[in-house]
Amino acid sequence: MIDYKGSETPRLEVCIDTAIASHTARPKTGLNLDDAAWLAHAVREEAEARQVPVVFSLVDAHGHQRYFFSMEEALLISHRLAPQKAWTAVALKMATHELGRQVQPAMGLHALAADPGICWLGGGLPCWSQGQLLGGIGVSGGTAEQDIAIARAAILRFSDSRYPLVSA
Repeated sequence: MIDYKGSETPRLEVCIDTAIASHTARPKTGLNLDDAAWLAHAVREEAEARQVPVVFSLVDAHGHQRYFFSMEEALLISHRLAPQKAWTAVALKMATHELGRQVQPAMGLHALAADPGICWLGGGLPCWSQGQLLGGIGVSGGTAEQDIAIARAAILRFSDSRYPLVSA
């Protein structure tokens, strides 16, 4: 390779530049264990700040649970709902509170309201990065509004500290 001065660019620099370009150009394909732990930590801090004991679940883009925790005093039902919220967010590629509106009578997805594996209560968010679905999170333990707020705050904190992650 010839640089602008007409001399050969050292081979090592070309290799380094190529490696950096290929590394940064690759879109994320999933949430790794460090990402999951970071999100879980953010959820826990948000829940503690709001004094809401929650259960947290993270699933990959195929709906397989990859991370789970339960705070002391979390409701027993939340152990079932958090994974269902995370799975539903990935399965339908939408936030569970948005699904809640669409399963109402006379709406397009009304039939899903009776499916026992689907959770349409707020607190499940899909996790997208650069147009790629990476997984989903489910938060359960407070009101739907509290669960949504905790999940959104965790995704926002993650995006500010690691890499952009959106829920829509």
